[in-house]
Formats: sequence, C-alpha cells, structure tokens
Amino acid sequence: MFKKLYKILLVFSVMLILFAGNRCYAAENYEIWDNSSLFSVDKGKTWTVNFNKNVDINSAENSIKVYEQDNNQLVQINVAGLQPNSIRISPKSPYVPGKNYVLVIEDTLKSTEGKQLGQGVKYNFTVDENTSQDGISIQNYTQYYDALKEALSNYRSKLVLNIVNYDKNTYDLKVIDDVLNDNPNLRDWYLSAEANLEGSSSVKMSIDFKYSDTKQNLMKKESELQNKVSEIVDKVTDPGMKDYEKELALHDYVVNNADYDQSVDIPDDSYTAYGILMKGTGVCQGYADAMNRLLTAAGIECKMVIGKANDGNGWIDHAWNIVKIQGKYYQLDSTWDDPVMNDGSHLLSHAYFNITDAQIARNHIWNRTEYPQCNSIFENQIS
Repeated sequence: MFKKLYKILLVFSVMLILFAGNRCYAAENYEIWDNSSLFSVDKGKTWTVNFNKNVDINSAENSIKVYEQDNNQLVQINVAGLQPNSIRISPKSPYVPGKNYVLVIEDTLKSTEGKQLGQGVKYNFTVDENTSQDGISIQNYTQYYDALKEALSNYRSKLVLNIVNYDKNTYDLKVIDDVLNDNPNLRDWYLSAEANLEGSSSVKMSIDFKYSDTKQNLMKKESELQNKVSEIVDKVTDPGMKDYEKELALHDYVVNNADYDQSVDIPDDSYTAYGILMKGTGVCQGYADAMNRLLTAAGIECKMVIGKANDGNGWIDHAWNIVKIQGKYYQLDSTWDDPVMNDGSHLLSHAYFNITDAQIARNHIWNRTEYPQCNSIFENQIS
C-alpha cells in the first residue's frame, strides 16, 4: 500500500461548519476537522470559519476558544464577524513558537435563527519555530525547487517567496512531486501544501505546509531513525562485503524484522521507515523507504519507485525500489518478499530480489521513462 501524501491546493484554507440535525462536521478543505494530525501554522495565524447559516456573533464570542494543549490554559483571542456567515479568529498576542494549541468551537454556538451545533468540534495545531514573512527572492526554477526542498527538509509550516516574472506553469506546487521523487525520505511525514498568490507579473507566493506531527516530534523521530539506520548497517554489514552481499543482508534484515501492517486504520508511521525499523510494522511505502535509507547508508545507489501492483484482486498503489549493483540496475520489492502464508506464518522470500523489468512487470506497472532500465540478471542469484 502506498499513501499518496502530496495533496496540492492553490486556495486559502477555509473551514466549514454545518448546522444540521444532530451531526456537525468541520472540514479543512478535504479532511474531517477532528483528524489526528497537527496543522503547523505561523505565530500570527488567523482562522477564517465559514458557516452555512448566519452566525450569532455574541454566541460565537462565548463559544469559540483556543487553549494551550499542555496545560489547558486559555489563550486570549479576537472573535470578529467577517460576514454574516463568517467568523475570523486571531490571537490577541502571537502564539508561542514550538507550542501546541487546540481551537475549540463548542456546541453552544448558535445561528441567528437560534439553531445550535449538535456537537462541539476542535482542531489541533502547532506553531512553527521558524516562520518568515519577508520572503525569499526567486528568479528561476532551480531557486524555487531548492526553496521548497529546504522547507520540507526542515518541516517548515510556512514559506514566503517573491517570484520575479511569475509563470504559472513553472512555479506550480507540482514541484513538490519532483522534490519527493528526488528525496524519498521527505515523503515520510509530509501531508499537503497550499498556496496563496498575490500580484501578477511579480508574485508573492505564501505556501502553508501540513505534516502528520509537530516539528519537534518529527525532528526527534528523524534523529532516532538515522541512528537506527547506522546501527543496522554496522550490525549486518562490514566494509569487506561486496555491494551485493550488503544489499542481501539489509534486505533480509528488513524482511525478518518487519511485518506488513494489516490494521484497518493504518497509522502514519507505517508509511515510513520509522514504522518498519523502529516499530517493526509498516506497509509498502515504509518497506521501500527503509530499504532506500539502509542501502544509501551502506553506499549503494537506490531509488524508490512509485507505481501500482496487482495483488490478485486488482491494481493497487504500490512502492518498491531500484538498486544499482556493480554498475547494473535491478528491481527490488522487499514488501513482496515478506509474504504472510495461509497459516499466518511469515516467509523470507527472494522472488523479488534483483530482478529485471520484464520479470517484475508481470504484476507491477510504473512510468518507465522516470527510472533506469533493469535488464541484468547477473546479481540476482541467491547462494
């Protein structure tokens, strides 16, 4: 299973609250508002909440609150009517960088017709420690790519770019696809990005990023993961090994020490090397991420492949790897080398270890123009 993490929007984020029956939904674009992930914002974040009915502003002032998550301390906020059916929420003093907050709309909120929310809702958010409102000057695609890569690498919640001679086809958020393809580890906890544009020829682009956890937690996880990768490489390989031997040892370590996550609600960590290497559980994206990190750390060129695979019931999103051994490229799918048997037991397989494009194409498809050709069979014999 591969989780498509890069959702791209070119609109302001708007939350919608419905006064209807006994259910109340609050959504930020495409998500139910009570999701478990944390939205990272700048310290002066202003929330705009649109309702499907006109709102009683006095009710709103008493029903909308912001708290610090760690101590439930109430934060002083301004609640103002933007339009009859729209409320703007801003902090009276800037939020504290590095802290986590929760925005609460209680069920006491009423419309001007006297209808009350059937259920209170809340939204967790965190404040980035590094936000800039001044902007970075961008004059070409390379600078644009580098700015996005730096922001994603440092889990920045906001990026402001001043783009000279703006062209919508050049400066599109699809650049994130390129960054993630070139740097697969950045997929781990990134969820989405959305941008607001101001101007025409010279444009100010403000990009908000969303991650599955706080910056502090993600930095901690990344540090733990890097240490674990080094530990594993040192444990199962040695400098005297050939690249093929290192690859085999690392492949077998992953298969022997990880189980495919078959839970109904798969946690975000299972889509990452953190889930595979730290928790021993993950899905295909986590397997591919783990192999990519381990092989790269061992000095072996490796790429993550994004495509589809047929599991017998149809084509599903899938991720695996391509490795370079002795100058030749090979297909490597550690997920499919970790099958669960009918009796529930696990099997260490090498059926998808260093195979060719033709071999893996029997049940895998991918955009071949984006990846090296794998035609060699020299380094695929398991002794």
